[in-house]
Order: sequence, then C-alpha cells, then structure tokens
Amino acid sequence: MKYFGNITRSDLITFEGRTVSKITPVQDKQSKEIIHYRFSIADDEGNVEHRKYRTEEIPHLIETERLVVDRGHFSPQRQNDRAIYGRQELWTATKVQREKVDLLVYSDRLMAKYENLGMKRTRESVGNFHPLMEAEYRNYQARKIYGTEKPNASQFLKPLPCADTLLVNSRKFRASGGNPNVFVVPRVEPVDLDIQAGFDFCFVMDRLGKYATGLAPSKREVIEPFIKELTEINIERSKNSEIALFKILSQRQYERWIDKYLDPFLTVLQREGLAAAQKKFGTVEEGRTTDVIGRVVETDAWMMHLVTLDTTREKYNQMTPEERLAVKKVRRWVVVMIDVATRVILGFSICKTPNEQASLEALRMVFLDKTYLFCDAGIKLSHCNYRCPPQEMVNDCGSEFGKHPFGGALFSQAVRTLSGSLMNTVAGVARLRGRIERFFWTADVNGAHYLPGYTANNPKSRNDRKPGDEAGITDDELHTIFVRYIAQYHKTRHRGLNYRTPAAVWEEKSEMNEFDMTQMPSPGQLREACGFYTNAAICEAGIKVGGAIYANEWTRNQRKVPLVDRVMKPGKKLEIKIDPFDLGGISVLANGNFVRVPCVDEEMCGKSLRQWQQEKKLAALKAQSEALEQEGARSEARSLWRAAAEDIARKADVGILGYSQTEIDRIVRENDFGKGQRDMPYVGDDEYGDPMETGFEIANELFNQDEEICEEAAPDEPTSMDLYRNKSKSRKRNKNKESGK
Repeated sequence: MKYFGNITRSDLITFEGRTVSKITPVQDKQSKEIIHYRFSIADDEGNVEHRKYRTEEIPHLIETERLVVDRGHFSPQRQNDRAIYGRQELWTATKVQREKVDLLVYSDRLMAKYENLGMKRTRESVGNFHPLMEAEYRNYQARKIYGTEKPNASQFLKPLPCADTLLVNSRKFRASGGNPNVFVVPRVEPVDLDIQAGFDFCFVMDRLGKYATGLAPSKREVIEPFIKELTEINIERSKNSEIALFKILSQRQYERWIDKYLDPFLTVLQREGLAAAQKKFGTVEEGRTTDVIGRVVETDAWMMHLVTLDTTREKYNQMTPEERLAVKKVRRWVVVMIDVATRVILGFSICKTPNEQASLEALRMVFLDKTYLFCDAGIKLSHCNYRCPPQEMVNDCGSEFGKHPFGGALFSQAVRTLSGSLMNTVAGVARLRGRIERFFWTADVNGAHYLPGYTANNPKSRNDRKPGDEAGITDDELHTIFVRYIAQYHKTRHRGLNYRTPAAVWEEKSEMNEFDMTQMPSPGQLREACGFYTNAAICEAGIKVGGAIYANEWTRNQRKVPLVDRVMKPGKKLEIKIDPFDLGGISVLANGNFVRVPCVDEEMCGKSLRQWQQEKKLAALKAQSEALEQEGARSEARSLWRAAAEDIARKADVGILGYSQTEIDRIVRENDFGKGQRDMPYVGDDEYGDPMETGFEIANELFNQDEEICEEAAPDEPTSMDLYRNKSKSRKRNKNKESGK
C-alpha cells in the first residue's frame, strides 16, 4: 500500500514532536515496490537528520502517535486561531514565504554558532567564516528540501547571503526577540465586499423565503407586509448616518427574486409535498455518489421494528415468574454509518433513544477494527477490518446529530476534528440518503421479520402477529443478532454494486491510490473527538487511571510549578478525556486545552478498556488460584512457627504469647475489683470457682420445687472477708429489719 500520497501543502507532519519537511519513498530496484520511507526531520536547533522506516512500520508509528499527520494545519482558519493565541505563528505567510523565513532563521543560527567559535560581528570576520557557513547552508537545504544527505548538481539551492545581509538580518531578528514574523512581508489583501450589503440581501431573502412554506401564501401576501417592514427599518436607520438604507424595489421585482433565487424544487416540496415536487420536476437527486472508500459516509438512526425485553439474558434467567412479567418491553434504536462506495457498515450503536453519545460511539467505530465483535458473536469465517477516514458525513437534522448541526454540537465538532466535513440533507427527502435508508429497509424485511416480537412498519403489514406476546429477545441477544446480520450483509450480493458483495468491492477499492491510511487521525485526535470525560487520581508516579500509570515530561514538570499555578494539585482529581478503545494515552484538560499524556506501559497502546479489565480480572483469579494451591503449605508453616514462639514465650514467662485473652481479662478484673465504695468484695484466686466447671450450689431450705419460698433467706455467717464488705450495706439491712420491712 502506498502512503503519504494525498498529503497537501496545508498539512503538517511531525515525528516525535519535530517537523518533517520531506518524505522520500525508497523503491526496490528490481520490483519497483516501495520498501522504505525516508523522513527529513528538523530539530529546534536547525539541524536536519534522516530517518528511514519500512512500509510495515508506518501504521505502528501512527498508532503510537510518534508520527502525526495534522490535516489542514496551514489552512486559513487554523492560521487565524494560532494568530490569536500564538505569537510565533507566521500569520498571512504563504508556503514560499515560510521557506524563505526558515532559511533566514537558519542563517541567524549559523551566525550564533560561529560566533561561539570566535567569529566577530564585523564584515571582515563574517567574510572569513563565510565559506564554512556556505557549506552548512547548502547541506541544510539538501536535507530539508530534497531529502538527500549531500547536495548535488541537479538541485536548485540558494546561496548564502553576503556578510552585510547576514549582519542586517541577524540584527533585525535579535531586536524582535526571536520572532520570525519580522521577515514576513504583509500581503495586500483584496478589497472586501460590502458586508452590510450582503447582510441586507440575506435579510431580504429570509423574508421572501416565507413564500416556500406549508401555508402556501401568495406572492402578494408575502411582499406587501415585507415592503412595510423595510419602510419602518429605513426610518430607524435614518437616525444613524453610518448604516445605509434599504433600497426598496417594486413588487414585481421582488416576485422575480422569488422565482430566481428560491430553489423551485424545494419551494414546491415545502408548499405541496414531495409527491407534487417529484411529479412536476420528474425526479430528485439521490444523494452523493462516489467510487472512493470513505469519501462519502451516510448515517441515520432507525427505530427497530421489534419489541424486546429491557434486561439481559443472565438477569432474566435469575428472575422469578412474577418478576419476569414485570420486565418492561421496549423498542430499541440503532445509529448506523455506511460507506457509499462499497455499502460496507463502518459503525453502529444500539441505544434506548437517539442521542449524541450513540452517534459518537458509532463514529469511533468507523476507525476501528471490528473483528472482535464477530469473534464474540461466534463468527469464524468472516472479518470486519473495515475502517477508513470519512471525508464527508451525510446526515439529517435529527437530535442524535445535535440541535445545532453547524456549530456547538458534539457530533459536528468531532467530525471536523477528524478532518471531515458535515453535510446536512434536506428534511423530508429520504432519497438524499438512499443507501442508509435502503439498508434499514433490507434489515427490516430480511432480518427483523424473522424475529419474535416483530411489529412491521404499519399495523396492516403485521397480520395476526402479536409483538407484545412474542417478545423474548434481551438486549445482549439483540446486539449479537445484529452483529451476525451485518456479517451476512457484507457477504450478500447487492444490486447497487452490480450484484457484487460489499466485502469483495472493499477488497478491490482498498488497493486504489486514493485510499491512504495516513489520512487516519491519530489516537489523540480520536480520543479528543469521540472519547468521554472522567476524573483521574494523582499518584507519585503520575496520573493513575484504572490501574495504569500515565506520565511524561509535562507531568514531571508540574512538580516544579508553584502550587497555585499547578494543574495537578495534590489531593485533587484531574478532569481527563479517555478513549475506551485505546488506553495508550489520555488527554488532560488544562487551562481550556488538552495535554496528551502517554501510558508508561507501551503494551497499553491499542488496548481497549474491555481487554484491560478482562486481563486484570484474569490476573486476580490466577493469583487467587495460586494462593489456594499453596494454602496448605502456608498454614503448616504458620502453625509451626507460632507454636514454637508460644512455647518459647511460656518457658521464658513472657506474656506476649504466654497468656490467653481470657486470662488477661481475669487478671485485670482481679486488680480492679473491690476498690470502689459500692463495689463487691474482693475474691481471691483460691476462693473463686468457675460455675461452668464446679456447678451451682443452692441451699435446700431456700428452694422448694413444690412450694414457693415462704421465709426470707438468713444472712451469711460472719467470715474473715467481712473486712472487705461495704459497711453501708450492713447498716441498711439492719435498719430494714428494725422497721419490719
């Protein structure tokens, strides 16, 4: 496959953060096939080195973000953004001017280099070192512009300026503080059109457009109130001399404008309907056509004509009969993206309701190898390695593509970030998206019709089927069935492809030179366009996300920044953007911009979140099984060394392991017992008998099983322990006897 065939002047190629000025393919002398690509890479010091890589290594360089192709970097819109936020951008500079400025900046670097070697900034001294600088100047042009190690006679190289010019340019460059814009000659901008006149014309056509509405007003009903409105506006504008007045034309002239500037097909379509427009104008354009993969991709959302269960099969099998009756029966939506040239399904997303997150998920799948979905669905004879960069995305104005398709919507912003253009077709004309609509019709007739819970597109076509009673497919089963149907669709003959299969057409068209894999966006661009936001913790090694560590020079330099200016503040979490299909890097949101931070583990490149979670789960289960296998030996060793330690402690009369917890608690109670005024008397070790071992002794005269106790128990006889008894209790007992209680 040929790479870098569609690189334009507005694109910027960087290798490990350094600009690539020249890409030279190296062919095999016998087979004439490209076997290597040689890159001319310039560093910050002005030196140019050559790197040569095999053709098979190019996709790996792109996936690991070492080689980044930034589409449209030098376009006017991107230049305008950098001119506002970046000082060193060569605003309004053409490609020729950029090459000239680059040589001027390099000549100043040569002056600084030889000044350190002893050259003085005088005409005579610069003249003495001029031949040495001339040789390096020519070598720099040969490496940067032509991609060769040394200059040759076939190359057109510019000579090094004279000593006076070098001194003037160097003095000018240093006085500007190293700003290359001092060498840019401002271009003479063309005279702008009258912006106010353009706004006025758009205002007029917006009011005249009321003629093409479903109310079907006459031209007179539209023009007469419009002329009155213009008269009132002119009265207000007359108070401000800086704004020109509207030139009010005649009613007949405005009628000619309606016929001239309003699209006649759309006018009839809005006023009388699609059938009347097709009858009057014959037919309507069936959308864009192309023979190049990815040039036009159509997308739309479809509510499946199928009633399913709002649960998974695993949960459903664990439910009781009563819980199964309470499961909600729903109809799912699916967002599908199809390639117009080959009719291959590039991406899809099944969702509850149409939303932008589902559209972004389907868009991310366009750049992804989806063979793993086929493997999970049990398909072994097919693959789904169909991915390409879409150049033009065709969709309607549905909510799943954003409420503001031309600005402010996540989907449209993601398409533009991935170097594609967005085209919104006219509402109500499904034939402008004929390929995706045809796929939905085919999926309905040849797929959903044979599934339980089929609702059909209208009640008449349903016949005697009862979707609510037939519903039995769960969400996970619906996903598997849809994947299997896509595998069948790719291998089915298609009438729009001259009865060829989409898979065969893809294999043929993917060998064309127009299909360039270098147009694929970098993993960082995919992450920032289609990823999702989350919070990440900060650890000593860097940023921790899902057990993986992400760190680079930016994260390390954050520790040198004052605490108030840090993005990575201790004890707080960062807001990041992560791509669930590629954990090779994350994008940290810092001061309104994204900072890309790679993973420390290089094996994470291209690994999805699902694979990473499965690997961690398998590793945990493996560690647990290994621990269970060694549990017997572990218990044996532990019991032996603990028994030995306990025996040694008892022999040494050490209480760390020599006494049990029960013995320790008993000693504590003995030391504290009887010391308070209201406490029970002290009982020594010799007087204590555990009831669990000695049993209970109850006097026969105090207890009778047949009769109740009829007399009060006599007090105990005086003993030697009376010294420790509380005297207040004895006085109280004697007082109670005297009172007859």
